Amino acid sequence: MDSVSKGKVLIIDDSPKNIQVAVSILEQAGYECEFSLNGAGGLTWLESEPFDVILLDVMMPEEDGFEVCRNIKSNPGLKKIPIVFLTAKTDRESMIQGFEAGGEDYITKPFDARELIVRIRNQVELKRNRELLEKTNKDLELLVEDKTQKLVETNEQLTKTNQELRHFNQNLKVLEESKQHFLNMLGTEISGSLNEIIGILQVVKYKVDSKKVAQLIDRIDRSLSKIEISVGSALRITELQSKGEILSLERIEINKLIGFAVFKLDDKIRHKQFKIENYTNQEPIYINGESQLIMAALVNIIDFFLERNLTGAQLTIETQKEAQKTYIYFKDNGEYISDEDKAAIFDVFYTGTQSLHITKLIAQVHFGEVTLENRKLSKGVELSLELFTKEE
Repeated sequence: MDSVSKGKVLIIDDSPKNIQVAVSILEQAGYECEFSLNGAGGLTWLESEPFDVILLDVMMPEEDGFEVCRNIKSNPGLKKIPIVFLTAKTDRESMIQGFEAGGEDYITKPFDARELIVRIRNQVELKRNRELLEKTNKDLELLVEDKTQKLVETNEQLTKTNQELRHFNQNLKVLEESKQHFLNMLGTEISGSLNEIIGILQVVKYKVDSKKVAQLIDRIDRSLSKIEISVGSALRITELQSKGEILSLERIEINKLIGFAVFKLDDKIRHKQFKIENYTNQEPIYINGESQLIMAALVNIIDFFLERNLTGAQLTIETQKEAQKTYIYFKDNGEYISDEDKAAIFDVFYTGTQSLHITKLIAQVHFGEVTLENRKLSKGVELSLELFTKEE
């Protein structure tokens, strides 16, 4: 016998000679064997030890093999053990009766040793494969059950998180509405106050006798005008971003708007003896956008160049239309700008007089962008304002 058993076989047969022959063949093939001379003894064996297959004789005096088979198959703990009938009968009716009783296979007497080994081996392998499949299915069921439980727990956590997010969003919405209300109220107050101050300055400016005082009043007037434009633009952009509103589009001739922006800063331009060359196309360039916002961006850009340059500097402005994009190029002949200063100028927290953050926001709400680079072929910097707007 091999050191490792190929399986355990129970032989139930009333003939000691048949048992002896079968045991001899099967043990030589590597199987462990036990035997019983009747069905009752076989059941006793089955209840005390596990077996891989049963070799059952059909013709026995007290209880035939069919009845023994039915008794075995009616027992839940034994019904999965395959039964191979050992019979001298070869008629079709007996074979059918054996299968109906629950048998898995049969072999006729006198049996061939190789046939007996093959049939026993097949049933042992089928039984073990079924057991492996059952174990795999059970493991899969446990795995699915575990994963399902984890999914349920995850779903419960997601539901809880979603509820918390909804609550958070509701609070955020209230805060956003409160913020917008406060900004609108603050903007109204600031605009009203600025208009009143500007009106008073206009009256005072023409009544003072001192030239120096008049110049100071002009500077205050220009600063207040710039504040008014910045505040109005900031409030409008906040409104667009927070409420998800869309632009109130107007058909704008961009070159005329550039002229208005230059005129807005005329006093400061003359004071700094700033030379501006505006190279515009012969044909008008029209875009769709909010004129007040674009005007604020243009004023902010020109004032940026006024602030960064010394007296007598030069600024060139060029416009160009390509498909649905309008480009406005601003070029000066001043000093180069460092990468650190360039990044700071566009930062929301930049507090200097040359901030371009508001211009960046205005470009973005018009689906465009603003870039600032040192000029490659000459001294100075070049600012490009791109407005991605559609012609009517």
